[in-house]
Amino acid sequence: MKSERKIAIILIVPALLILISIVIFPLLFSINVSLRNYDIRRPKEEYPFVGIANYIRAFTDFRFYSSLFIMAQFVCLGITLQLLIGLGLAVLLSSITWRKYVLPIIVIPTLIPPIVAGYMGIIIFHPEGPINYMLSLLGIKDKILWYTAPGTALITTVLVDTWQWFPFITLLILAGILGIPKDFYDSAKVDGATSFQAFRYITLPLVKSIIVIVVLFRALEMLRVFDIIYIMTFGGPGTTTEVVNFYAYLTGFRYWDLGYTAAIGWILVIILTIGVTCYLKITKVS
Repeated sequence: MKSERKIAIILIVPALLILISIVIFPLLFSINVSLRNYDIRRPKEEYPFVGIANYIRAFTDFRFYSSLFIMAQFVCLGITLQLLIGLGLAVLLSSITWRKYVLPIIVIPTLIPPIVAGYMGIIIFHPEGPINYMLSLLGIKDKILWYTAPGTALITTVLVDTWQWFPFITLLILAGILGIPKDFYDSAKVDGATSFQAFRYITLPLVKSIIVIVVLFRALEMLRVFDIIYIMTFGGPGTTTEVVNFYAYLTGFRYWDLGYTAAIGWILVIILTIGVTCYLKITKVS
């Protein structure tokens, strides 16, 4: 038994060392940075300890609050669109037999890197691009400045993100629908239930847990958005698309205030932890 225990310890120690070096140490280091006036342009000796001053600064920074609000708008709009499209398409695909030919085409956007998706968004939503051209065929002659006008820039980035990631939601919900026994639908049909009633009382309740998890995954992923914003709008026009991640990027790599950047990151971690906990309690998913 002792020899087996020694072997187990020998096998576990390297993994623990790797975990400490690539996960725990960076986390502790970032906490240390957030408690200092950390500017890499100055010598290391000039990183004074300031305590929670960076955190207090964040709570009095209007631009930080604005970036949080813009992030919330981005996530809420994106999740709503992606869930509606993904759920509708999953229900449609579940009813056709030739879906295996359609699915490979649908998932193509998900395989594209976000940076490439951002450049594709610039091309598609360009004032002289295909979207405005199709609108002109419908009689809308005024060119819409999709990603350079304050009123449309955020929704344009949401549309690009939705185009890239709705297939992810579609696939997972489709898998859940296909796992529902057909006997349920046959019994409902015998009882005279309509297609909508079957969807409402059979499909939706049985894929609810999948929807809850999918929404959580996508929300957490969207909260990390940076590439599309950086490529398409660079936070503009003005600060209309300046999500909190992009604001942290500017404070850290434009103004070199890494202490404040680290504090913003940890505040976001705390907010997300509380948000995820409340979400799981409300949806009763463990």
